[in-house]
Amino acid sequence: MHSTRTATLLLALWLTTLANLSFAAPFALPLSNAPRFAPDKVLVKFQPGTASSEIAAAHSQAGGRLLKTIDAIGVQVVGVPAGTVPDKVALYRRNPNVAYVEPDYYRLMVVPKEEPGPTPAGGSDYFTEQWYLNNTGQQHTKVVYDIFGTPSLETTQGTSGADINGPEAWDIAKGLAASNGADNSAPKIAVLDSGVDCGTVELQSKCIEQMNFVGLNPGFFGLDPCSDTNPACDNFGHGTFVASEAAAATDNGEGIAGVGWNTRVGAYKVCYMELVTDGINVFQVGLCPLSASAEAITVAATDQHDAQGQLVRSQYHIITMSYGSDLIEEDGTLLPSSPPNTECDAVLYAWNRGTLLVAGAGNNGDTSRFYPAACTDAPATGDGQSTVMAVAASDHNDNRASFSTYSLDGDDWVSLSAPGESILGVLPDAQCSLAAGTDTCVNWWDGTSMATPLVAGAASLVWSQLYQNGVDGLPAPASCTVDGIPCNRVVRNRLETSADKVGASGADMTQWTRHGRLNVAAALSSQPAISHLLSVGTAGDGSGAVASGAGGIDCGSDCTESYPELTSVSLTASADVDSSFVGWSGDCSGTADTVSVTMDSDKNCVATFDQNPAADSPPTAAFTFSCSALQCDFDGNSSSDDDAVVSFEWNFGDGTPTATGARVSYTFGTAGSYPVTLTVTDSSNQSDDVATTIQIKSKGKTKGGSGNDSDGDGNSCPRGKAAQGKC
Repeated sequence: MHSTRTATLLLALWLTTLANLSFAAPFALPLSNAPRFAPDKVLVKFQPGTASSEIAAAHSQAGGRLLKTIDAIGVQVVGVPAGTVPDKVALYRRNPNVAYVEPDYYRLMVVPKEEPGPTPAGGSDYFTEQWYLNNTGQQHTKVVYDIFGTPSLETTQGTSGADINGPEAWDIAKGLAASNGADNSAPKIAVLDSGVDCGTVELQSKCIEQMNFVGLNPGFFGLDPCSDTNPACDNFGHGTFVASEAAAATDNGEGIAGVGWNTRVGAYKVCYMELVTDGINVFQVGLCPLSASAEAITVAATDQHDAQGQLVRSQYHIITMSYGSDLIEEDGTLLPSSPPNTECDAVLYAWNRGTLLVAGAGNNGDTSRFYPAACTDAPATGDGQSTVMAVAASDHNDNRASFSTYSLDGDDWVSLSAPGESILGVLPDAQCSLAAGTDTCVNWWDGTSMATPLVAGAASLVWSQLYQNGVDGLPAPASCTVDGIPCNRVVRNRLETSADKVGASGADMTQWTRHGRLNVAAALSSQPAISHLLSVGTAGDGSGAVASGAGGIDCGSDCTESYPELTSVSLTASADVDSSFVGWSGDCSGTADTVSVTMDSDKNCVATFDQNPAADSPPTAAFTFSCSALQCDFDGNSSSDDDAVVSFEWNFGDGTPTATGARVSYTFGTAGSYPVTLTVTDSSNQSDDVATTIQIKSKGKTKGGSGNDSDGDGNSCPRGKAAQGKC
């Protein structure tokens, strides 16, 4: 087995199904020995315009060989000697022609195993078990765990109305069915996962194509073989479950109902089964290479042609991804992950081509950003505007499922929620020992993986309605618009703005998502006006605020607001008393305090404030001296300024020319009393002087002293003594 131990961090990228094994509590699978990344591959993207000779030289220096290129985003999958990935990544990063390089990270997929386990439907209709489509407070099955983490199935019930209004949605629209892969007049969903059993009863008529991105016999142990005729087979079950939620045959009298009713799907296998060990036990998991995910995203978002140039499959309208990434300590502690450059580049490509992307927000139970769900239009940094609908999980009472990742107002990156606990789905026939296509194998799973395809299925219904009502121009996602707005943005906006803000139990669901819980019927019936989010921030070492007027942006405290499509918003920057406004950046520009921004999309404006320099104070003159007979040494380095003293001028009080310099030596002509004055000047041409009377003896030493203008009156004599005539 390819296994990589890590000294400090293990990057385990795992599907967002809630992991509950019969021997362990949730998420207790030991991960410290799981392979972190492909041991012999790196992903490299070169700067635009890099000569082919420079690229070849970089690969030669690293001992790399080009395996394939993900053409849409210009990322090269490069083979390197096994075990050298960290060194090769470091070597490529030192090359100025390389835009980025990263290992081909694995995601770790774990699926639940309950008792009694997968269940043959026996021809039964399980619709009443799908509380999340129509919740009347009915009894339904729930997975529960004992104190040892052993799962079992019991009966429970939730709150009436805590659902996505499936039947009400179907009364409005059942969606359109693509006649074939090339048909772009009906929405299609690409299911990126462990494959799909397209032969099961519920999906027999729903699969458009099968694509394999991990190989027909991947992995060290060859646990997940597929055939040429069934290349995206699903030996693990996760992908079939996800596909069934979005698009299982509906109203066929048996099994379950898919949200998309007439919607068809593409089966994209980006994960495969493998074995990992904790040193004692062996666990069957799924591994999902980052390169497979990125390539599948770009392929799904691109028209495919045959050798004669004929269109054989048009781009998918929707991509659903029930997987994500985390940094995991060896002790199992989950940490936020960084945005994977390759995958977020692929997401941005698909989003800009008009595809809507949906992904699970994660099962960490915290607010850590989770990728690809948190990808933005600035892949390298993770800043910018969202390019994926991140989906959290709710329960049958419209509360946040305890395991679900969520977001808060300060970083409100989770778009909305959908039911994700005790969800019924279809597994491959083989998992119930069924002959292909003879019955339906069902099971109950938890996770944001289960919430995500509900949103994807809803998106297909809304997109179908756009087509039925008429769109601008051609129907292909890359060209489809409604009133000039790309269709993927219109569909997303309708799903988000129509989401229920208050749950069936009265809870405010916008406390843990940006928009609330999915309501498919509302998205189809209300067709709310398009709105866009304006986000405002500040930068610089100064301070200030930005406001848009009554009821709008007031940042400081309120830095985000939604505005109707094409609203012109006026923003005014106000610097604090110790700061100055410098200018605008992001989607706003210029140096005027007030700027206008038109809300034709989500916008982000940043006001920069610089701290004002402190008022320039004049210098303070001071010096020390020591004398031997007529010769004296003077030192003015005890003078001070808030910037710098640039000149020193000495007057020795005997009528001779002045001297300059911080340190000077001077020999008086005769013994006597001399008023010595030092004048200092700073870089702002401000000056100060100090005078001290020195008694010079013709023989012996004169006691050393100092001249210090501590009160700024140009005299080293303290004012109290001067008033008494003692100086």
